[in-house]
Amino acid sequence: MCRQVKCETCGKSTWAGCGRHVASVHSQIADGQHCACRAWPGVATAAGEKDLAVTAAAAAAETAGGKTTSAAAGERSSSA
Repeated sequence: MCRQVKCETCGKSTWAGCGRHVASVHSQIADGQHCACRAWPGVATAAGEKDLAVTAAAAAAETAGGKTTSAAAGERSSSA
């Protein structure tokens, strides 16, 4: 579960936890008090776009042991 915490860098509010409840934490913080030092995955920005961390999280989920899934698949097929 995610929770609101104080950023050690800027002193504004940020989140800690599993990352699945970030939007809920974001909505509880007053405008202008959100930390910008860390991404807010799944939270719409002022431009109405999803946070870049969503893309980063998706890319991280596709890695397997430091290698992309396509590279890992290539290794599996070449070693067979």
